[in-house]
Amino acid sequence: MAKIHATAVVADGAQLDDSVEVGPLCVIGPNVKIGAGTKLIAQCHIGGHTTIGENNTFYPFSAVGMEGQDFHADEKLVSFVRIGNNNIFREGSTVHRGTAENTETVIGNGCMLMSGAHAAHNVRIGNNVVMVNNAVVGGYGEIDDNVILSGNTAVHQFCRMGKFSMMSGGSAYSKDIPPYMIAAGRNSGVEMVNLVGLKRNGFSKEAIQAIRDIFRIFYCSELSLSNALEKIKSELPPLPEVMEFVRFCESSKRGVVSRRYSNKDNHQF
Repeated sequence: MAKIHATAVVADGAQLDDSVEVGPLCVIGPNVKIGAGTKLIAQCHIGGHTTIGENNTFYPFSAVGMEGQDFHADEKLVSFVRIGNNNIFREGSTVHRGTAENTETVIGNGCMLMSGAHAAHNVRIGNNVVMVNNAVVGGYGEIDDNVILSGNTAVHQFCRMGKFSMMSGGSAYSKDIPPYMIAAGRNSGVEMVNLVGLKRNGFSKEAIQAIRDIFRIFYCSELSLSNALEKIKSELPPLPEVMEFVRFCESSKRGVVSRRYSNKDNHQF
């Protein structure tokens, strides 16, 4: 039987694995399912139609499954939050459910939402994503695997960040950030290739060189987006990383961010 503190409130209908731990003053709603090894430390609120996988940890004042911050949100509609395994939700982090009937907000595996981080309604967050303190992803945003959102950053609603991309601290963007790149500033653009992240994650020398070539063609050649993509496809080896970059850019609906120029231009690739 789950270990539930005497001051916690667990509604009838909630489904908790026998190994779940629920700390003081936590509140769990009737349509919540929580998997094995998950721990709610204290003063957490899990509501809505929320399914949580295994070995997740929720710190005090984290809140999951509340209706979205949208005038069209209705607490009576049936929408969902789906969370995978091995995630960490630090103090004051929030995850809101979908704002339309039968829609969902999804968080994958191995993510960390630090203090004050916010995943808005209908967002999709992949695996091994880190949202540093007060990072925000607006409604319907999409964050691919292994992305880092540094402190006090904001992703505009409907925008995307590609795999292994990064947003520098204090940045805010209303366009898509392509895979493997670092964006900085307020809609200022891509600064450089995420070389540290690529090396730490075991990318081959060939893949890293191809990504550097992508940066050179896409951000330093002054070609149009379509011409740059054609040049990338025709001149670079068809590695998975190259195809992922092309696919991401060609599928963008809001457009991808441009180059950020600085006094370090000679050192960007």
